[in-house]
Amino acid sequence: MEQTPFTSFDYMTQNRQLQMMKTILPYMKEAQKKQFAILIKYMELQNTIQIFSQEDKVLSMCSVDEESNNMVAMINDLRQFCSEKEQETLDMLINMFSMLETYETIFS
Repeated sequence: MEQTPFTSFDYMTQNRQLQMMKTILPYMKEAQKKQFAILIKYMELQNTIQIFSQEDKVLSMCSVDEESNNMVAMINDLRQFCSEKEQETLDMLINMFSMLETYETIFS
């Protein structure tokens, strides 16, 4: 199974205990897995609610430089989660944004 990288949001909402619980899940009896999986997701939701109630942590999570080209940066960050075909599509989008930026620079 391919390992999906963590995002900064994942790092903020996950903790060592949750990762340990997720590791244990496949070894549990079938009858217990569903309830345990729901418990894990509930605990993740509680962590998310707690983080968003702390303004300083929310601000650090949303710390993208406003002056940078946010769309291209976002697309580049998305690449790590995409298949090769999806990455090709993202590359086309980046080229399009680059051409539009060049056009805007020339004619402004």
